[in-house]
Order: sequence, then structure tokens, then C-alpha cells
Amino acid sequence: MQFVKKRLLSLITAAALMVGMLPAAFAGYENFTSKTTYPAGQFTDVPSTEWYAQNVQAAYEYKLVDGVNATQFKPNSNLTIAQAIKLAACLHSTYVSGSADFDKVRPWYQPYVTYALENGIINTTYADYDQPATRAQFASIFANALPEDALTAINDIADGAIADVDMSAGYAADVYRLYRAGVLTGSNNAHDFKPNTNIRRSEVAAIVTRMAKPDLRQRFTVEAHIGMTADEVFSACVPAIFKLYAYDYKNNILGIGSGVVLSARGDAVTCGHLVNGVYRLVAEMYDGTKREVTIYNFDADADIAHIRVVGSTLPYLGVTTEVEKGDTVYALGYPGGGAATVTTGKVTDPENDDYLAPMIESTAQVISGNSGGALINDEGKVVGITVSSHSGGVPSYSVPIRYLNNLIGDGTAYSPGEYNRNHKPDASRCYSKHYPVPDFGTVTGVALLGTIREGTTTTYYYDRGEVEAGDKILLRYYAALGENTFYQFTGGSFTSSSTYPYSVKLYETSYDGIPAISVVVSSNSFASIGGLPQTADFLCRNLCITPNEMKADGHETYLRPKHRKNREKQEKIK
Repeated sequence: MQFVKKRLLSLITAAALMVGMLPAAFAGYENFTSKTTYPAGQFTDVPSTEWYAQNVQAAYEYKLVDGVNATQFKPNSNLTIAQAIKLAACLHSTYVSGSADFDKVRPWYQPYVTYALENGIINTTYADYDQPATRAQFASIFANALPEDALTAINDIADGAIADVDMSAGYAADVYRLYRAGVLTGSNNAHDFKPNTNIRRSEVAAIVTRMAKPDLRQRFTVEAHIGMTADEVFSACVPAIFKLYAYDYKNNILGIGSGVVLSARGDAVTCGHLVNGVYRLVAEMYDGTKREVTIYNFDADADIAHIRVVGSTLPYLGVTTEVEKGDTVYALGYPGGGAATVTTGKVTDPENDDYLAPMIESTAQVISGNSGGALINDEGKVVGITVSSHSGGVPSYSVPIRYLNNLIGDGTAYSPGEYNRNHKPDASRCYSKHYPVPDFGTVTGVALLGTIREGTTTTYYYDRGEVEAGDKILLRYYAALGENTFYQFTGGSFTSSSTYPYSVKLYETSYDGIPAISVVVSSNSFASIGGLPQTADFLCRNLCITPNEMKADGHETYLRPKHRKNREKQEKIK
């Protein structure tokens, strides 16, 4: 009997040892159990056919993620950093202890932040916990929400295989860990991660439930991304890029830019400032053929125009609205009105907000003539339309192609002359005696200090002190000029490209000792050049007429004698 007792004790001890040797992950996952039921149609905005429906149901039943109210889940809403940390803390606490009970304090997220810091889920604090979490931030938080052995790799994904995750990025190891564990799968069929986009609640439901229930994790492979080279982009895309000529009513050239065909029937896009106020547009295709161009609509603030190249079965490019910091991009156009070229760069800011509409900032060189050309990703798709650049062509700025969606009207395209006849500038936003010159004060709200008239020139002075650093007042006025048919031909001079006889310049100056912005409106009563009235400084540079010779001909300087001392101090606003 004693032998039997000893034997039984040994078996019990061995059993205890075996239980102790079971993986902690097995015991931890048993803590995630269904705590409620998910009635059919619980959330009206989660159709059963959506890819995330099963995950939303599981997250709801496990009490991991709830709806924003009793009937809505808001699958496309963003998750904040605070909410992400709370989820990770609850996930970890449930896994290791079977419960997730936290004190209620202010701010509400502080107990979760403290827990996450103490348990190695996060290793830093955040300046603003109410900011939407990016996918990169979410991955860095959730990669440590479970022990390492609870995220066993089930996918063989080589370093560097995820196209938009640089291995040197601080979040790279976390992203690869979650990919290999089948928790993250990417944002598209290529399994791109899109690290800088905000994470949505539908995606969160999928990730959280895959963390808690291993049988929901996904098996997949990621082929190493090999993007197109500059030469490949040029060969594949240049047939759809055309040189765009703008003409006045006398068939004289106003300007040359670029454009991009987006459909076989000729739907195309270019810069808004290339088409407004002109009489005729002609596209010269890469093969040398020339085609008339009509206008659907344009947006002066975003500087983008929806146009049509007359024809059929034209070569065209696809588009994508997906663009991330660090993406390789190519600028393709006709710089200087010459031959087509391609330049290579990286996206440095996909949403630069220094302009009236957010622009894609990149290191792809863009110079005059590139305006209206394509910014193309390494898959040969258009992500933006090149608009401008700093001196030397870098950095350059492109309007995101998504703004083209704002210009979809009734599908009617007009000849440039007809379009501009039908789109008269709003007189209520113009100087009463200088239609269609936009009134700087009306457009910007800056106070008028005074007006000086001299000959055919009128100068309006506005309080410079009302223009704060970083303000977009000047950009709003430049957009208004573009909308009212004014075309920047030379330097800082804007001249109407329609039949209106005015030119406009802006200066930083002073008015009776007060810092001021001056808007100089000149009536072009002298001879036209290239079929278009031009400004005095254009005559000086192109006809070799000196300022003194001009004065002798009756073309006085802009300012009255008592203000002439300020003239030398003026710095043209570019």
C-alpha cells in the first residue's frame, strides 16, 4: 500500500510538472471567451457581406471592441492613440490574468498608459493621446500586447518584402512580427502596409480578434516588391503625356505646359492656371500628332483642370490615390516646352498644407513646362499632377489626383473660348473700376490703407500687419487672379489672358510709414506682344526699352513722388 501511495504521489507530481511545462500562450488564450451575444443586425453599418463583419462580431462578443452606440460601429472611423493603448492594455491583462479591470480616473486613459509602460507594451509617452493613431503607431503598440511566444510566426516573409516598410524604420520589426504571425495582412492585394495612414475601427476589430483567437490569423505570402525604374516608367507612360499649348484669340501662344490622358476617349488632366482665360488649347502627343483640347471644369484653389483631348483609343494611364511618405515617384512632362523627360524622387510629405489645397511634396525635380505633367508611382500609376517647385526644381509640389473627383460635372466639355465666355469673374469680388482684377481686400479681408492713382496705374495699399506668418492670404489672392483669367507670364507679373487690358503686380512696401502690401494694377494701353497686352517690365526685358525711355513715352513709375523713396525698398512678392 505504501508503494501504491508513493507511486500515486509521483504521478500527481509528474502531472503537475507537465501542466507547468505547457506553453503559457495556451493558458492565456483560454481567458478570451465569449461574454455576450451578437444579434443579427446588431450594427446597421456592418453588413454581413463586409470582410470585417466576422471580426466585429467576435470583438463585440469578447467585449474587446464595442460600438460607438447601440446600433452603430463606425467601421471607417479612426482610432485614437489613447484608444489603441487601452485595447493593448486590456488584451495583455486578460491574457496574463484573466481580467481587465482598471480604475476610472481623469484623464480616462491614464491607467492604461501606466499599465502599458509598466508591462513593456509601450516604451514612450505621447504628446497628444487624442490624435488618430497611424497604422505604424498601432503596430508598435500591439506588437508587445502579447508575450513573444503568443505571436508564433506562421508566414515566411523575408526582410524587405513589404514594399512600403523601410527596414530602418523604428516600427519595422513590429510590423514584420505581426505580419509573420498572421495578425497584419496589409491594405491591398500586394500586402502594402501604408504606415502613415490612420487606422480604422474595422481594421482594429480584425487585428484585436486575431490577437485573441489564433484560429482567425491569416496565412499568406508576400513577394518582394520590385518597382519600375525611371527608364521603364518613361517607356510605359510617356505616350499618355502630352505637351499643352495655350493660345489667345489671335492664335498667339500664351504658354506651354504638360497634360496627362486618363482614358481612351481622351479624358485628361492638367494645371488650372494653364487653361483659364485662354481661347484655344492644343495637345501635342508624344508621337507628334496634334489634337484640340476642350474643358470640363477647373479648380483655381487646387490648380487642377479636367480637360478632354479630342480623339479615341488614346494611350492613357491609370490612377491611384494611395501615396505615402518615402514612396518612389517620377515626374514626367515637358520641361521648358522641350522634349519629354522623367525625374526621380521620394515623397517627403504626402499632405503638405502650405497651399490652399494639400500638395504632395517630393524630391522629383520639376521646372517650368512640367506644370500639368504626371507624378507617377513605381507601378506606373498617376498619384498627382505637378504644379510648382522651389528654386532649382526641388522640392516640387503636385496636386493629389483625388482632387479630380471634385470636377466631375455633367460630362459636357466646352471649347476654351466658350468655357471662358460662360465663366465670367464675379464682379462683387473685383475692383469696381478694374474688372476683372480681384479686390485684394474682399478676397483676403485685409484692411485697405489707401489708394494712389497715377496715369494708367492704380496702386492699392493694404495693412501688412494683418498678414500673419504662415498665412495663406497671398495664395488665396493668387488663386483669385487665376480664377479671373490672369496668367503669370513673367516674374511676379499677372496679365489677363482674356481680352481684359490689365496687369497686376504685388509688392511689399510701406504707406505713410505703415508696412504695407501694394497691389499695382496697370492698364495695358501700349502695344501688344505676342497678341497679348504685356507689363512694362516685360517690354524692358524683351524690347530693350529702358525705364527712362519708357518714362519719356509717358509711362510714369508706379508711385507718386512723395512715395518714390519707398520704391527702392520694395521687394517683389514671388
